[in-house]
Amino acid sequence: MAIAKNPHQKDEDEAPGIARRLVRCVLAALSLLALFASPLHASGLDSYTIDHNFSRPDYRDRYTLQLLRAALQASSAKYGPYELNISPLTMERDRLMLEMVNGELVNLSAQISSPEWERKLIPIRIPIDKGLSGYRISLIDGRRQAQFSALTNLTQLKALSLGAGRQWSSTAVFTRAGFDVVPGNSTPGLHSMLAANRFVHFPRGVEEAVFEREAHVAAFPALAIETSLAIYMPLPRYFFVAPGHERLARRLEYGLQLLIADGRFDQMFHRAFDDLIEKVGLRKRRLFKLDNPFLSPQTPLSNKAYWYDPFPQK
Repeated sequence: MAIAKNPHQKDEDEAPGIARRLVRCVLAALSLLALFASPLHASGLDSYTIDHNFSRPDYRDRYTLQLLRAALQASSAKYGPYELNISPLTMERDRLMLEMVNGELVNLSAQISSPEWERKLIPIRIPIDKGLSGYRISLIDGRRQAQFSALTNLTQLKALSLGAGRQWSSTAVFTRAGFDVVPGNSTPGLHSMLAANRFVHFPRGVEEAVFEREAHVAAFPALAIETSLAIYMPLPRYFFVAPGHERLARRLEYGLQLLIADGRFDQMFHRAFDDLIEKVGLRKRRLFKLDNPFLSPQTPLSNKAYWYDPFPQK
């Protein structure tokens, strides 16, 4: 015998399914609210992507990475967790700045400052190498050493052609000061030009001179570090953060200030560079000073704690 179907039976059969779906929606909503209320989401997982040059094995970049990690770790109690990535792309300075402005592939770099970088990006105005980048010693054909040892004044030095990158901040300073500058597009290209006698010397930072001499001497056996003089210009190397990432900039500056306050910043600097400074005899060299008219008025030149001076009595 057929049983008559209750006209409300369909609704009653579907009710449990509807209820289950409703419960799932409520649980999902509660989970989402819990996520947004958690400390991790409230502070954000701070994500830094640095340019590929940080993966180079030279002295400066090993130190820069160590300092960066120490500053981010020091800031963790206040700002929470972070992640640090390396962009897979290798970029020259101008391309890197464009990518930094875009902020997708890379949002952090350590660069010698320039008006354009400070205008378009967020500079953290703490010289990460205490201004050591401003002390320039030259790579030369070692057979020219006597020519350099005989120099007695800046006018004589300016008459000697030097190689410099088209995009570099130091190049603008050399050019403005009246040096005979031969520009190149890349560091390897400039080494080839030096070997081909296209210019007489190639001014580099202390750590760059040591690393690059080791890297290129096999191809150019006469390559040597000039031994008698150094050129100084104020050239702060800052961390730069992409625009729109103010929190990342604040966090990094906070971490660096903590390292300065407890002495770890100075300890890391001296551990990284003292041996190199001694190796090139920086303190024993004749020093030629240049002004840098391109510095921002906000450059912290008056804060002596930020700067290294190998010639305190000069």
